Amino acid sequence: MRTKTDINSQLRCAIRLAIPRSHLKRTLRDVFHFAVPGLLLIVLTACSGGGGGAYSATQSSPSPQTLETAPAPVEPFSVDPTTLSASSGGNSYAGTYTETPNNGTTIFNGQEANSSTISLTITENGTPIISEIETVYYLENPYQPLGLTLSYNGGQFDFLYNSTNPLPTMLTIGGSGPLGSGTFYVVNSNNAIGSLTETYSVTWSNAWLLLNINATGTINGQSISQTIGYVLVGEAVMGVGSVEILVNGTTVHFDSACEGCWDD
Repeated sequence: MRTKTDINSQLRCAIRLAIPRSHLKRTLRDVFHFAVPGLLLIVLTACSGGGGGAYSATQSSPSPQTLETAPAPVEPFSVDPTTLSASSGGNSYAGTYTETPNNGTTIFNGQEANSSTISLTITENGTPIISEIETVYYLENPYQPLGLTLSYNGGQFDFLYNSTNPLPTMLTIGGSGPLGSGTFYVVNSNNAIGSLTETYSVTWSNAWLLLNINATGTINGQSISQTIGYVLVGEAVMGVGSVEILVNGTTVHFDSACEGCWDD
C-alpha cells in the first residue's frame, strides 16, 4: 500500500510533467486543447514508484505513444510568413512562403467555394527569379479541393482537378499516396496547356513529423516540380520546414529559418 508521502511525491511529478508548453505557435484554424485533469491522471500513473494491487505501474501504465504515426491535419492549412534559404551550384537562394485562408466565399467554376492564398517568392544571389501566387479553391466540411488560379512570373493560368484523394485519417512515417490530378488551362478558357499530379509522403526530420506535398507536371511543355514539407505536431500544421522547387532545371532544397523553433 502506498503511503501519503508516496502519493504526494507522485502528484508533484505529475504536475511537473502535465504543464503544457506555452510557446507553441498556433495556426488560425488548428489549436491544441490540453485536458489537464485527464493528463494528470495519466502522468500520475507513469510516476508510480511501485507497490501492489491496482496501483502497480506495470498494470496501470498506458502503452507509450509512438512517434511513427499522427492524425492527419485539418485542411486548409495556415502558415505564417516563413523565411527560406538554400545554396546550390555556387548560388545563394532566399525565399518567403505563406499560406492564408481567406474570409468568406467566392464563385469558382460555377460554384460557391472557400479559398486560400499561397505565396512563394525566391531570389538568386539577391535577384528575384520566382514570384508565384496561387488562389486555391475548395469546399469545407469535408475538405474537397476544386482547383486554383496561378500567377507565375507574370503568367496567368487556371487549374481544375480531374480527380482527388483525401489524406488518410492517420499518417505513418514512410507512408505515401496520391492526392489528385488535373489540367492547366489558359486563363478563362478551355484551352488545355498542361497537367499536374499531387502526391503526399510522410517522413521524420529533426524530431518533427513532416507531411510532404509534392506537385509535378508541365505547363506549356515546361516541367514544374514543387514539394512543401509541413511540420506536424499533434493534429496541427505548425509551419513549413522545407521547400523543394525546380529552378532552371535543377531541384533546389530550401530549409526554413525557423527549423527547430516550433517548440520554443
